[in-house]
Amino acid sequence: MTCPFNPFNPDAPKAFDAIVGKGLAAASRWLEKIVGPSEWARRFDAMDRRFAPERDLPLIAYETQWTIMSLALKGHAFPEVKEALEDEEEQSLKNDARLVFEKLAQSQALLVQVTDSNPSLPYYTVRDIFSPGDEYLYVDFGDQEPLERGALMFGRFLVHENCIYVIPGVFVGTAEVLGTVVESIVDFLDTEVEGINEVLQGALPEVWNLCTSIQDDHDGVGELGGPEGGGKPAEDPCRVSFYLDAEKHDAVAALQRHPFFSEVDPLEFGFDPLGETVFDIHVLPVSSPPVQSLEGEEDLEDPRDDEGQVVRVGSVYVGPEKLTITAMNGVEMELIKGLVLEIVALSGS
Repeated sequence: MTCPFNPFNPDAPKAFDAIVGKGLAAASRWLEKIVGPSEWARRFDAMDRRFAPERDLPLIAYETQWTIMSLALKGHAFPEVKEALEDEEEQSLKNDARLVFEKLAQSQALLVQVTDSNPSLPYYTVRDIFSPGDEYLYVDFGDQEPLERGALMFGRFLVHENCIYVIPGVFVGTAEVLGTVVESIVDFLDTEVEGINEVLQGALPEVWNLCTSIQDDHDGVGELGGPEGGGKPAEDPCRVSFYLDAEKHDAVAALQRHPFFSEVDPLEFGFDPLGETVFDIHVLPVSSPPVQSLEGEEDLEDPRDDEGQVVRVGSVYVGPEKLTITAMNGVEMELIKGLVLEIVALSGS
């Protein structure tokens, strides 16, 4: 573990990034190639919907990889993946890639709590909440804010000896929500506490959403002014405005025709030329053919039958002279801007 070229050495972050970090990114491309772009897209879409409304693409990609690997190695699906991994002469996989796939396949979804921050050392001592006798050293390569004693983490971790290393997208919570989180997970998974870790492996997206929702409720996230802010939803953080180069009714009609835009509180009759017309933007993440149940998994409902399953990415406000776009983040803002500019005639703000 003290070797400077060992990627799992807590003092060798460059080795970890060079082998494991890049290897995990390459794993998506290798798996997509070997299972086929269409099957990879179906799996990715299914995982994206399970995480909705979260849009952390690396988190979605890594969990998609783990699902394919798990099904392949258990012999439930994708025999070509298992054959390639077991074939030592397979030219498309280098030794580093095999190491990464081995660690990815052995990774574990865990709920842990920090018991010692180990000041000046690059790791924290953590305990497994659902296996109280198990302790790990959580290796932190400086990718997140310092953790306090009692902090919670839930996610999928790579495991090496007695150390764990987070795959991007870990939930970080406070000690105050531990009781609520544990109770909610047990209720959701509907199993005995002793068997939680086993069931947890296949339910990471749902439990991740559960944890973030509990922490958000505790912190008052999504409410203006915090818990005492009156319960009004917070506005999207990104905003940009344009002048309309067309009549307002033409802009509204163009957005009404597009399936991504749903008008909020539309007038039953007529048209308001002076007020503001609001559209929420909902999308299926990568959507393509109708969703079908996937081999090795339970049947999935088609999200197009349930508006709550699609992903809200922002809103459009159309006034008499200006059109304003809001979005959850900068990436989605650029995508929405490009789409709106194709649909509506606009000029610089």
